[in-house]
Amino acid sequence: MNVFHYRVNTLFLLFIGFFTSNSAVITLAQTSTSVSELSNLDSDFKTDLTGTHENFFRRKKFGREPLTNVDNPEILDFKKKSLRNTLVNAKLTEKIKKIKLNLLNKKDALTFEDSSINVTADSDRIASQTNNESNGLNNNKSELVKTENTKHLISKLAQLQTPPEFIIADVIPIERDDIKPPNLDNPEEDIKLEPTQPPDKKPENQQELQNQQQVILNSLSISTIKYPWIVNPTDNFTFAPQLFRPNKKANYIDVDIRFAEDNPIINKFTYANYPKKDQFYWILNDNKIVIETKGSQAGILSQGRGIRQQSIQEVTSRQAFWGLQSVFNIPVAFESLDGEVATEEQNFSIVSVAGKIINPEGIPAGRVIINSGVDENNPNVTVLRNSSSNIGSASSNSPNGGGELFSNLDAVNSPKILQGYPTTNLQPLLETGEVALREGETIPKNSLESAGIFWGDILTGEGFGFVPSISSSAGIKVAQEGKFDNPDLLNILVNPSLRQSERDFHYLNSLFWTSLGRRQPEFKVLSESEDSYDWYRFFLSYNHNRSIIQYDPTKVSATYTNLFSNYGFSLTTSFSDSKIDGIQAINSTFGMLLGTIFENIKVDIIDDSLQAARNKFNNREKFDALKTVSTPAQRKQMNQRLNLTLNYANSSSNLEQVSGTYTFPSKITPKKSRIFQVRTGNHKRVVQFIDRDVKIIREGDTFFSNLRLSNENFGPLTYIGAQIPLNKTGIQPVNESSAVEVILTNPEGRQFVQRFNSSDNTSVPINAGGADLAFDKIELTRIDDVRFTWNSFDGYLSLPAIELLTAGTSGNFNYGASLGTWFNVDADSAPNVNNNNLGLQEPTIGIYTNVRLNYVKRNLELDSEKKPVALNTHAPSLVINWNSASNRNNPFSTFLSYYFERQEKKLGYSITPGIALVEKNSNLEFIGILNGEFSTNKGLKLKASFEIGKDIFYSFEGLQRISDYFSTGLYFRSYSVNNIGLNSRNSGLNYGLIARQNFKFNNVFLEAQVGTGDNGFDLRFQGGYRF
Repeated sequence: MNVFHYRVNTLFLLFIGFFTSNSAVITLAQTSTSVSELSNLDSDFKTDLTGTHENFFRRKKFGREPLTNVDNPEILDFKKKSLRNTLVNAKLTEKIKKIKLNLLNKKDALTFEDSSINVTADSDRIASQTNNESNGLNNNKSELVKTENTKHLISKLAQLQTPPEFIIADVIPIERDDIKPPNLDNPEEDIKLEPTQPPDKKPENQQELQNQQQVILNSLSISTIKYPWIVNPTDNFTFAPQLFRPNKKANYIDVDIRFAEDNPIINKFTYANYPKKDQFYWILNDNKIVIETKGSQAGILSQGRGIRQQSIQEVTSRQAFWGLQSVFNIPVAFESLDGEVATEEQNFSIVSVAGKIINPEGIPAGRVIINSGVDENNPNVTVLRNSSSNIGSASSNSPNGGGELFSNLDAVNSPKILQGYPTTNLQPLLETGEVALREGETIPKNSLESAGIFWGDILTGEGFGFVPSISSSAGIKVAQEGKFDNPDLLNILVNPSLRQSERDFHYLNSLFWTSLGRRQPEFKVLSESEDSYDWYRFFLSYNHNRSIIQYDPTKVSATYTNLFSNYGFSLTTSFSDSKIDGIQAINSTFGMLLGTIFENIKVDIIDDSLQAARNKFNNREKFDALKTVSTPAQRKQMNQRLNLTLNYANSSSNLEQVSGTYTFPSKITPKKSRIFQVRTGNHKRVVQFIDRDVKIIREGDTFFSNLRLSNENFGPLTYIGAQIPLNKTGIQPVNESSAVEVILTNPEGRQFVQRFNSSDNTSVPINAGGADLAFDKIELTRIDDVRFTWNSFDGYLSLPAIELLTAGTSGNFNYGASLGTWFNVDADSAPNVNNNNLGLQEPTIGIYTNVRLNYVKRNLELDSEKKPVALNTHAPSLVINWNSASNRNNPFSTFLSYYFERQEKKLGYSITPGIALVEKNSNLEFIGILNGEFSTNKGLKLKASFEIGKDIFYSFEGLQRISDYFSTGLYFRSYSVNNIGLNSRNSGLNYGLIARQNFKFNNVFLEAQVGTGDNGFDLRFQGGYRF
């Protein structure tokens, strides 16, 4: 199966994750919490908006499965204690409120508006302050007793309601979760919490300074628990922000390790260090909350797989030529011959007279007349018939006829031949007779090129061609040397005295040779080898996050401004062959170095506020009190909306790793929020590149492999010479004429006269063989040893990108949208591939956008006693993901779903139908999806999914909580996910066991899956940890 199906399923799970979690705070240390336990918590905690996207984050950024009904055990413990103590100590609380009034006579007195949270110091500090109060009451015994009682009550309350390691000081934005559900429309109904007024006294020793630092860390940690996306110290990649606990540990890791065939062992291993001394939190007197975090991060993640295949093969290439020719004699018309010749053997006296006329060429010579005085009418005079002595000049088998190419004939009475086809010259193949025209004979390379024959690329055919020279054209021609435009064909047709080698040579220029083209090459494998390389991206960065939240003193609103930088460098390397891909190192490092812009940006409100806060800390001052018209409940609502908005911003971003963010000053109210950001970082793009390199390691010779020729029986045409009176023809005299007269006289006086005049007769060849045809074929073959090398890469590229992003909420409506652009330094290069000449092509620059919309509606069902019975959640959502370089690996997609969840006291269930529209090979494919979950208060949790499209996939997973922090179960899937460079789903049953351990003190989980199936053994560990 392809990557596309896996992504759609992931996309679906992501959006289930949007709505499956209802807790206010969830970290990677989550545990499955029963419905009954949740029902014992305050319902505000369950319905906190900040929890709705926790699972989405974990699925998208950290590869976790969506979880429902899971909460941070630390927070659960804390909240259960808080709720229980609130109810048990209600009367105690009333007494404390009365006692509180007696403590307000000094500026540094503690203030308690609510008994369940906002205890401002530990018991020792409270005791100290109480003692100071008692000393100021004139040693009145009754007041002293009351003060001691107050000390005891406050100390007891602090112990009951504060986690053992937390000192909940004046953490203004961390508001208490009230017992009843929040009423966003009427926030005034929530209990009003006012900030405590800190004492003026400064810490005077190192211990007190450490306590103050611990207060800062505790404040920051509690802020992270409640609002992880506001504090969010990391790059949305290295680890989940919910894992951040600066008051406990400074080191964080996130791992995903797998042992399975066709999978890298390390999918992800990241590490982050955030020294406690570099984390900062402060409250200024102008209603500003100042948050600053600093840390360094490093990690290694699987980027893809490169495969190098090499094959030595014998490649046989062939090309053929077709030779055509047809020749016909043209008959000569002449009148019948007459006269006779008689001779006797007698003793003669001989008198010979001769004459010759030679004119300039082009001027016909006249008849030569000899006046010998012989009376032809005398009875004693006999004139003999003319018998030409040159009759052989018109015969093809005569040496002075065909052997001389009829050069002894007049041009006009030479044989006439009709040539049916032009001729092309292949004579260079024989190297002027040095190569024989027979099968198996090798032809030199330069001879091929001289003949216009080119093999070109023996695999692709590029450069292949036949560019012959035309040596003659078709038509009626005089078969005489100098008059025939192709002497080679003339020799073949009329010369009977050629040797075979001479005939072969002339023959190759006597036909019309045309190419029949190249045949598909034939391959024979001689040797093969294959190597695979897993490529990893290593990064090291330093990040700096600065946030300001300023509450308006006269309006119920807040303004949020943030500046985040995460600059560093990145390398793409393969450990197996110790190589570094320089192009990808430049790409990803450039994306990370863009973060330096945000590190050096000067934003006055941030720089000035941080400086003022640092000065107060260095001066050992305390947090200032918030002075605003907004109530604690309203501030809580604004914080929740801001946290939710930032969550949507991160989920709407298409940056794999953020290197810089600037959030413009954004207004937040209890009912609305909107932010606008500029981000930089690395954009993740899927590629499949193939580079084929072909090298001929032994170039073979070209030879005649198949000959079907007429070279031995084509021609000659046969002619017989005959004498014809010149006056019976239309032949015009040439520029020369001659005559001779011989007179023989015997003793008796009888005379015999023999006369010859060139103007009287001519020799004419009479054809005996009048036509010939040739249909011939020549095949050339070449055998090479070729080394084929295929370098491929299936995986991901981290490309530098710049992104504009907006996100917000309005009532129950939530949205996020991003628009970004990425570019690639070399779009044809990838790890293990230098030139993508066969793979899916990629552009140099691209644009993308991601839009996410949803509407979350919750309604709480109450019984007749106004007690919660069930919580119903309805959440339709829409996601649109588009990019300008859409292809099968990075398709356009849109997803529409409707999530419904019902949570009762003893059980809970959810169901999510959805439909996805995904581009696939330039077509759109619809995929239907159905997901469901079921859980009980006994710790049982069932989850199932079903997907139908071109293929059908389904899965089932069941977990049972064995103890408070350990669950085990099984899974069953109709597919397995393999990471062969890219994650892809392969059909085939896969089943196994799941074990999940949640650590009580670390608040993280580790999960192990061990299974088998059609695709073999599979063992996987994943989770986060801090230490």
